[in-house]
Amino acid sequence: MKIGIEGKTAPLVLFCALSFLLGMSMVWWLVDVDLTKPALAQRTDFLNAFYVAGVIMARGSFHELYPPLEADSQVGFEFAKVAHSLLPYLPASSQPCWQYPPIDAQFLSLFAGLPSSTALLAWQILSVIAIGASVFFVSRFAKVHWAIVSSLFIIFLPFFQTLKFGQQGIILGLFPLCAALHLLGKDRPFIAGLVGSSTFLTLKFLVIAGLISLVLLPIQRRMLFGLAVGCFILVGFMLVTVPFQTCLEWLHNIQLSEKYFFEPHFYHNLSLYISLPALLILHFPIEFRAFGKILFYSLALTILVITMCVQWRIVNSKLPLEQKLRIVFAFAFYLMPVVLPHLLYYDLAGIMVANILLWDVQASYLISQKLRAVAITSTLVIDAYFISFSVLNWSSFHPLIFAAILTLVFFQLLWNAQNLVAQAKQEQ
Repeated sequence: MKIGIEGKTAPLVLFCALSFLLGMSMVWWLVDVDLTKPALAQRTDFLNAFYVAGVIMARGSFHELYPPLEADSQVGFEFAKVAHSLLPYLPASSQPCWQYPPIDAQFLSLFAGLPSSTALLAWQILSVIAIGASVFFVSRFAKVHWAIVSSLFIIFLPFFQTLKFGQQGIILGLFPLCAALHLLGKDRPFIAGLVGSSTFLTLKFLVIAGLISLVLLPIQRRMLFGLAVGCFILVGFMLVTVPFQTCLEWLHNIQLSEKYFFEPHFYHNLSLYISLPALLILHFPIEFRAFGKILFYSLALTILVITMCVQWRIVNSKLPLEQKLRIVFAFAFYLMPVVLPHLLYYDLAGIMVANILLWDVQASYLISQKLRAVAITSTLVIDAYFISFSVLNWSSFHPLIFAAILTLVFFQLLWNAQNLVAQAKQEQ
């Protein structure tokens, strides 16, 4: 069923018009910060991490990317010194570090020749282009008018947060996954896997791409093959162009990142944390935190296995391929805050893609309405949480409560998926 604005109903046209006005005001605010407020701009993730990594890579100073192998912390090494030398408005107490693979820094070296403010603006423009491409892919697959998809993206505040911080979750996460969805809908699973492999540069999204590929293995096995081939090419390129010592330091840095993420002596801005296992661990008594990791990571793994079992049942059902893809991709985005530990608010942008896909899942009236209720509830709660901590500076909406609500919504989705499988069996 095509969902469009051809009927030109007044509420829908008004919604799209107001959304685009909101989007223009957001863009104006971002440009104003980039060009006139260097103290704010230089505190963004793009400038104090991604831009710095690109400059280091352009210089060929590989040793400055990561702490040495003997280091037991990410704090106080060359990367932070380079950041402060490049960004004079960076607070003296700030200790930036680089947590991504060296090949990501190679990509970001394309921005190294630009002044910092121009580089940030160029990155945000590229992110907006990636959002536009994602709108195209989702609109074509879900058969929803591009203006409606664009409006939904604009009002969903994790997109704005991603642009504001200059994060790479849209360009190297959401965009390739939306492209893969479109390609799967066109029966091009190998190319979908190749495109999805670009998430290797942002590993949390590679986990999602891998999960989707594994779930679709019974019916789209070439996607997993394409994902593996793409990752092999990227790793091979990295090993050929980057010193092996730097690659080892990156792997060691992943372990240091896990330690830093839960270090009790560092300040943690918990308002950005939206991962259920991470928040549970951080609220565990410090002396029992190591046990808490084992406990809550095991719980996350159990939820992951249960979810994959439900998804395999869906994939092996008699549902049409398009419906299977809708549910599998929606599950993947909703699963992120329930099982992935290093997840922040801006990583939730994919949930709007999931909601658009869930809106038109072909099911009984009761299941269909429940899926739409999931979509509406998550959208309202996620936006309300952003307004509470970022606009109103209201601490009563605790991050753990927020993560618990998202988890309950996820289990509601899981229950409805089970009922959908049962319904499909009855119709055979």
